[in-house]
Amino acid sequence: MHAPIDAIVLGLSPTGLYAVRELSRARRRVLGVDDAPACAAHSSAMRAHWRCTDEEQLLQRLVQLGMEQAEPPVLVPTSDKYIEFVCRHAAALQTNFHFPHCYIDGADVLLDKLKFHHLCQRHGVATPGVWEVADRQALAAMAGQIVFPCILKPALIHRARPFLHGEKVLLARTPDELGRLLDSLPNDVGGWLVQEVIPGAESRITLFGAYVDRGGEVRQAFTARKLRQYPPGFGSASLVMSETDTLSRDFLRAIGFRGICGTEFKRDPRDGRLKIIEINPRPTLWFQLCHAAGKRIVEAAFCDLRGLPAPVEHAQRNGVRWRYLLKDLASSLFYRRHGNGFVFPRPDLTAAGARRGRAWAVFDARDPLPALAEPLVYLRKWWGGR
Repeated sequence: MHAPIDAIVLGLSPTGLYAVRELSRARRRVLGVDDAPACAAHSSAMRAHWRCTDEEQLLQRLVQLGMEQAEPPVLVPTSDKYIEFVCRHAAALQTNFHFPHCYIDGADVLLDKLKFHHLCQRHGVATPGVWEVADRQALAAMAGQIVFPCILKPALIHRARPFLHGEKVLLARTPDELGRLLDSLPNDVGGWLVQEVIPGAESRITLFGAYVDRGGEVRQAFTARKLRQYPPGFGSASLVMSETDTLSRDFLRAIGFRGICGTEFKRDPRDGRLKIIEINPRPTLWFQLCHAAGKRIVEAAFCDLRGLPAPVEHAQRNGVRWRYLLKDLASSLFYRRHGNGFVFPRPDLTAAGARRGRAWAVFDARDPLPALAEPLVYLRKWWGGR
């Protein structure tokens, strides 16, 4: 029999590293899994990790491991790719593993940008405008409807990453520019959407993280302000500050969501409304800030799924600043060089007030190897993409 394992973290990026560390510090025995080199693979917080590139082999290894455990381990997918894996194989996994109900019903809608937009419309939740445009002919038929500048984004972003070359979206300032982008798109990544750009600096973006338990209660709720992101304007957080904000939880309850979530909203200066950008049904990159600010989102999920008492709820500690150093340095340099001509103004780094603490995406003096490995991981990705 394998050594007892309490939780399996699927994906060992800095997001997975947060989950590994939080669970380990709660005395949970963690196995990590990824299909490529990743910084969390070097963490001392794990009991073991697997490198597995074949999906069927991974499924077989997990099923075998689950059958050998006295108590079903908790699965924690930390990327969209591994969410899809759990969703596809939920029937085979649910006998010997615990995981949130959203991976049986609901996560696929949140991952698909067009389905998510329609879901928001049905529930009266404000979102940026979204249009499905397949080619130049469809674009011509929609003349006058699409507002420029706009962004072109894949419906399933994780499938289009090889084409995007590190970007999350493609920016079009004019109809001709959008048309040229449409002519270059691949056809095998799940469809493409045009989305309205909400004006204003990215420091207007509000973040919300939490776990919604099996009874529908929101646990370990946390809010913050995104100060900067990478790639600039349309990327993942690189600099975030914890701050209190009032966000409605009614939407999560209305759609029956159960699981870990990280959401993004942006205040639209044209009408003053807070508009939802996305809901990630998993831990997100900036969740280490939640931990540093006193919240235990992944631990709350673990306890609920294993039928254990919930972690104590503490008020979040405001003023903690989280930084993903390598990406934030690149974003800062971009704004210094190109900020005057960019579609968004420079972020207002004073928006969240005074800093009262610090947290990092990867670095931790108690677990130093992931921070040493992270630059090597980037170099390997860059070299492989040449």
